Amino acid sequence: MKTPRLLLALVFTFAASMLPAAPSKVAIVSKGAGYELQFNGQPYIAKGVTFSGSGGPANYEKDMARLASIGVNSIRTWGVGDDTLRLLDAAHKNGITVMVGLWLRHGRPGMEGDDSFDYTKDTSGVRKQLDDTIAAVRKYKDHPAVLVWGAGNEVILNCPNDAVKEAYARFLEKVVQEIKKTDPNHPVVSVDAWTVGLSWWEKYVPSLDAYGINAYGRGLIGLPGTLAKDGVKKPWFITEFGSQGEWDVGKDDNGVPREPDDEEKYNVITAVWSEGLKPQIDAGRCLGLYVFNFSASFDHTNLWLGMLSGERSRPPFHAVEEIYTGKKSDAVLPHVVGIAVRDVQVLSDGTWATVKFIVKDPESKPLDISFAYLNRNAASRHERDAVNIVESKAGPAKNIWLVKMPKIKGSLKLYAIVKDTRNNLVTATTSVKVP
Repeated sequence: MKTPRLLLALVFTFAASMLPAAPSKVAIVSKGAGYELQFNGQPYIAKGVTFSGSGGPANYEKDMARLASIGVNSIRTWGVGDDTLRLLDAAHKNGITVMVGLWLRHGRPGMEGDDSFDYTKDTSGVRKQLDDTIAAVRKYKDHPAVLVWGAGNEVILNCPNDAVKEAYARFLEKVVQEIKKTDPNHPVVSVDAWTVGLSWWEKYVPSLDAYGINAYGRGLIGLPGTLAKDGVKKPWFITEFGSQGEWDVGKDDNGVPREPDDEEKYNVITAVWSEGLKPQIDAGRCLGLYVFNFSASFDHTNLWLGMLSGERSRPPFHAVEEIYTGKKSDAVLPHVVGIAVRDVQVLSDGTWATVKFIVKDPESKPLDISFAYLNRNAASRHERDAVNIVESKAGPAKNIWLVKMPKIKGSLKLYAIVKDTRNNLVTATTSVKVP
């Protein structure tokens, strides 16, 4: 009996999947007046996103397939852990590379729980970091999905003084040298915020192959001029990017930072790519972009900057599709006209805010609307990040909502959260002062 062709194809595909893939070989080579990133001998532009995932390892393959479908070819992580191999496997299966993060402690009181760590004093802790880092490199260096190593994230930004910055930078040079000895097949970058790390890298970390820069907002368009003025010759990646961050915006009359609207969150990604980064990629100065962040979390950071909320797509998700595929996304998103708090009243059953909120669906389909608050003045970091859904109900007139406030005195951030029938989620924000 003849074996059906489909069955043969499945057998061969399965057999091929069982064969160990060859380690990737990546290089940054000079090309004209600039540089070119090469992956297995071929020119490569990192069209990436930072990655936290939509639900842990069980979703990795689904996540990677979803990212590949919108033109993403690379992801960036901040560190390694028990699930790193599974992540690398899922990425490789979907043609996606990984900037593998190698976490280095910040050494700043209150930062990431490193309350007592000091690069100038803790010699045993410094040595352990080096040993752990090299062990991770040795473990994953032969995986075909590895693109580059990302050693440290915003450590210089968070070091408390220049003495600690210098101690860390000198240590980072040792880390980079050891990584390159252990794995000569993948470049090494380090990541910091804006241009904070540049002078320290230039002076103390000459072994870095490229720089990783976290930058947000339209000011990124001016970054190449700043780098040229500072005499930076090495190539660079934009390792985090999104709309203008909370640390950069002004505050409203209630003292709450003004979050960019969802339309701006979309437009800033497309504008900066076309006006600021693509020309630098073409000139061989920028090696790629990682948009922040592919995560399903429902919290302050993710609603401000993320690509997802749960399984639902946020506007930046569709902006990423546009810049990486070169085609305008066909997503139809609800359009927010405006949001404003009219008054706040203390009634027998609690404190209620009267909110005027206008949102329209382009296809006139029903929308699921809810409200939530954020208390950025809370005592704990967890509370400051938590977005809390509150009771709401339709008010006495069209587009008027009554929103019940928590028993917290002071200025709160107020969210209107809109879910459509096409798996999208958009938000609008304002603030409310609770008596």
